[in-house]
Amino acid sequence: MKITVITGSPRRNGTSNYLADEFIRGAEENGHKIFRFDSAHSNVNNCIACNACTMGSKPCIHKDDFVELREHLLEADVIAFVTPIYYFEMTSTIKKVIDRFYSIDTILREKQNKAVLISVQHSSVSEVKDILNNNYNAILNWLNIENVGIVNAIGIESVEHLKQTDYPKQAYELGKGL
Repeated sequence: MKITVITGSPRRNGTSNYLADEFIRGAEENGHKIFRFDSAHSNVNNCIACNACTMGSKPCIHKDDFVELREHLLEADVIAFVTPIYYFEMTSTIKKVIDRFYSIDTILREKQNKAVLISVQHSSVSEVKDILNNNYNAILNWLNIENVGIVNAIGIESVEHLKQTDYPKQAYELGKGL
């Protein structure tokens, strides 16, 4: 199985990237091929709604790092979204990548992929993750993608704190179980 992991954290050694590593470790142990795209450390332009792509029948006008990601998205069986929660939502860098899905909307909708969501939030208020999960589910519904798992790490202050919880194991098991 081919899995494309899209991360959204600007912190290379932060909590969500730690969970991404655990998810990837589990998936690789199960023989899956992984492509990781770190959106916060990539050059992806904003979708400008020019419609030159006509939702997939033509290439996007931007020639940036999304060109490489596009090919992996089209080949993927599973798309994993891994993000810290910033102000009730995924980071702007991962959202920018998802906005560019517009250029392949039709193709993704026909593929009937699967997806997972892994998130980390500092707040211990559970409603914070509910907003993210609702948005994630709306995106999947639009793209005809099946959700196959969510790990929401709540109330996490640091990687050291995260390691003392069950969340890394949950992320590992989610990857291993695919």
